Amino acid sequence: MAIDVHPAIPAERSKISVITPSLNHGRFLRETIESILHQSYKNVEHVIVDGGSTDHTVDVLKEYAHIKWISEMDEGDNGVLDALWKAFYMSTGEYIVFSCVSDAIKDRDWFKSASEILDRDDQVSHVWGLPQYISEDGQPGRVTDVEFLGHPPPQKKDFLPLWLATGYGVECNAVYRRAIFEALYTKNTVDAPYRFLPSLGFNYNLNTQGYLPYFLPIISNFGRVHGGQRQEKYYDIFEPVSKRYNRDVKLYRQNLLSGKVRHFFRDGNSRVIGEVTRDDLDIYGKKIRRYFLKNSLKRKFQRILDRI
Repeated sequence: MAIDVHPAIPAERSKISVITPSLNHGRFLRETIESILHQSYKNVEHVIVDGGSTDHTVDVLKEYAHIKWISEMDEGDNGVLDALWKAFYMSTGEYIVFSCVSDAIKDRDWFKSASEILDRDDQVSHVWGLPQYISEDGQPGRVTDVEFLGHPPPQKKDFLPLWLATGYGVECNAVYRRAIFEALYTKNTVDAPYRFLPSLGFNYNLNTQGYLPYFLPIISNFGRVHGGQRQEKYYDIFEPVSKRYNRDVKLYRQNLLSGKVRHFFRDGNSRVIGEVTRDDLDIYGKKIRRYFLKNSLKRKFQRILDRI
């Protein structure tokens, strides 16, 4: 049963919709809202679906007339994914950004830069940058894959061998085409294998179905590390899903390199624009081995740094 609703429906369709599930993280909510509000790109709506918070979340939401939001009790065993889809269907944007309630957008021009790429290149399905960790009290920390700022990862079709080697994926900082998000993001159905880690299922679908990413060398957002995160609370549920993802990536890699599956590339309108040919497979194999080795060395080096 809804305890409060604020529709804030815009006069015309927004270009970008930011969708945010929320539950008892009011202490972070204002910073998240303000970071989106202060983007240089203004054709943006922010949709928040709150799961009936018992802290001051609703009081914060009432401070912002531009927010489209609803607060109602979660039902079922996966309320956060239900809330995400509610927010999606309340949204109007041509492009979708999923932002956690404890995170924030760091680069003031992020939406502008990402939307410009999507506007001019219809091959691209989503644009991504790099996240930076921040502590519970807002202290900035490590930038994920900081080496990409100086040496960007492969773009578009060339990204596939990197994903096949590492399973590398993105979610919260990326800007997606609406139709692709709707078609490929994990649904909360009992038979969906990734419903408790939906970003993994989304990345698997994006890459195996041939949708093309574009990277911008920008630290686009903050990802907050704090007590009570879902990763801590539901580790026993998340761990087997994560292992399944790694197995599924490995199996797809094996099937592709052996010729058991055909891989097609698709543009941002889901039209087939290319295929991995048999002549490509030897090249892919060499690239995958190189990426696998580099990633293994990187992980070992990071473990050493973490101990210092």
